[in-house]
Amino acid sequence: MLQTDTVAALLPRARREWGDLFNWPELTATGLRVFGALVVAAIAYYALEAVLRRVERTAEKDGIITVQEQRTRTLVSLLRSVGTVVIGVVTLFMVLGALGLQLGPLLAGAGVVGLAVSFGAQSLVKDVISGLFILLENQFGVGDVVRLEGVSGSVERMTLRVVVLRDVHGVVHIVPNGEIKKVSNLTRGWARVVLDVGVAYKEDPDRVMEVMRDEGRKLWEDPQWRPLMLEEAQVPGIESFGESGVNVRMWLKVLPLKQWDVAREVRRRLKYRFDAEGIEIPFPHQTVYWGEGQSPAEIAALAGARAQTTGEKGAVNAEG
Repeated sequence: MLQTDTVAALLPRARREWGDLFNWPELTATGLRVFGALVVAAIAYYALEAVLRRVERTAEKDGIITVQEQRTRTLVSLLRSVGTVVIGVVTLFMVLGALGLQLGPLLAGAGVVGLAVSFGAQSLVKDVISGLFILLENQFGVGDVVRLEGVSGSVERMTLRVVVLRDVHGVVHIVPNGEIKKVSNLTRGWARVVLDVGVAYKEDPDRVMEVMRDEGRKLWEDPQWRPLMLEEAQVPGIESFGESGVNVRMWLKVLPLKQWDVAREVRRRLKYRFDAEGIEIPFPHQTVYWGEGQSPAEIAALAGARAQTTGEKGAVNAEG
């Protein structure tokens, strides 16, 4: 009975101590403010994603990517990454404010820390500044095929810090923006197919060029390939003399990203046409010069004569 009275006396005291330690109405209000900040952040994030996806769907067309569409995709990729960071930072400050922390001293301290970090992360600052200039100058965009610092591939993603490339083998290359010194854009506005076709020295070059022009004309008139081409094929003439053949140059102006498809089709057509016309495509071969009187037949005849002479001398010596 005494123990029960003691517990009953301690309960009011514990309630008073817990009530002094935790202000439940204030905790409830703080929790609601934190929850409200998280809800606002979630709404802002989903609104950003909805707007960016709508822009992406608007930019998507019949597989032919224009420069404006490439720039739109690049901006969408950049806005997605920057917007996510901004929403995260603002949400963090809102939560800290809801918890009752003074943001003024916190921001001042963050500025000092940011200054110290900037001195230690100069390469990161360089990457961000280079990324801004790449975006403002529109040097390349998502979907372009570029060559950067010894690697080439299609641009899959761009941020203020890095460029993500995927090459023809499927390998992903990540290049920091600050390391980019020279950009070779292979698909800006239009592209060109340049073919150096080798034929044997014995072939008539005028006839070969006429055959190539005829095949280029047929490709230009083909309704399947005409939408990919901007100009009719041109055959300027002989480009160089090779070790075993003459190289005749042909070029075609086509849409971006379509130069490889058109080049494969032109090679296929030229192979069939050369076979039909009897035009020889050269292969490496060598002519061996034995010197005067040094051909294999002459050497064999000389060896036979020497053997015969040697046999006759042996017979004479035997008789003597």
